[in-house]
Amino acid sequence: MESETASSADEQQEQAAGSAADTRGKHRILAELKRVEQESRFLEEEMEELERTDNVSTLCEELLLSMEPKPDPLLPV
Repeated sequence: MESETASSADEQQEQAAGSAADTRGKHRILAELKRVEQESRFLEEEMEELERTDNVSTLCEELLLSMEPKPDPLLPV
């Protein structure tokens, strides 16, 4: 009878340890999921911002065209 009680107690301890491991595993998975969702939101916001901005290469080209003909006032002639 004592061996059955000891065996039963051991099983309960193993189950408790297993459920604790499950809880930590679930927490780890939820934390990783939250991190991935946050990264996804950040990337979506960045994509939206890029879609709203003008084409930078066009702006740079226009700036160069307007500045190239003018001599640099700080350089000696």
